[in-house]
Amino acid sequence: MFKHKKHIFFDLDHTLWDFESNAEESLKEIYDDFSISKLGPSFGNFYQNFSKLNRLLWTQLEQEIITHETIRMFRFQKALSSLNVEIDKEQSIAMNLKFLDLLPNKTKLIDGCQETLEALQAKYQLHILSNGYAEVQAKKLEHSGIKGYFQHIITNDIAASRKPNVGIFNYALEKSNSQASQSLMIGDSYLADILGAKNAGWDTVHFQPSGIDTENQSTLKITKLVQLLDHL
Repeated sequence: MFKHKKHIFFDLDHTLWDFESNAEESLKEIYDDFSISKLGPSFGNFYQNFSKLNRLLWTQLEQEIITHETIRMFRFQKALSSLNVEIDKEQSIAMNLKFLDLLPNKTKLIDGCQETLEALQAKYQLHILSNGYAEVQAKKLEHSGIKGYFQHIITNDIAASRKPNVGIFNYALEKSNSQASQSLMIGDSYLADILGAKNAGWDTVHFQPSGIDTENQSTLKITKLVQLLDHL
């Protein structure tokens, strides 16, 4: 299916690096350090509300409805407000700073990540194409032990563009000395990774661990990373 490909670009969070598991560990430390239990919510409710809200906010960021600064300033305030706990902006920012300090040091990867990367690196040039920030994503790759698999780590701040904008995909081609026909995008976000790459003329693989959505127009859909090895 992808016999002419030379360059494979992976999203990082939710695709290779297990954001949910790593975020849960980090949020538990925040829950304890900021004594959130004394405010009423259980950790389970706090974690679930934060995760749901964070996904929504990142989708709004990709749609250019909000800025990244809005996420950093208000996501903890909004997550707790939905549990009827009110904190001020300064407390929200303090929790977020702690979150950003803890999160990149976590090491859990999506099942099959290293096995898949090990097999693919012998045949393809591998790269990261992420809407995260270079410093943060570099720490995640370093601490989780997969940095060495990738030739280029392209992030929104480096490219001055964010998925799904075509600009970041064009920057990735220039940086890797590749062409759209030679490149493949693999990611979990249909809006950012799949539609963005398709609009740039790339083939795509939609990673959907929770189950396949047959309506989307990705070139290939998988529920496990190791399934890539059947097609590459």
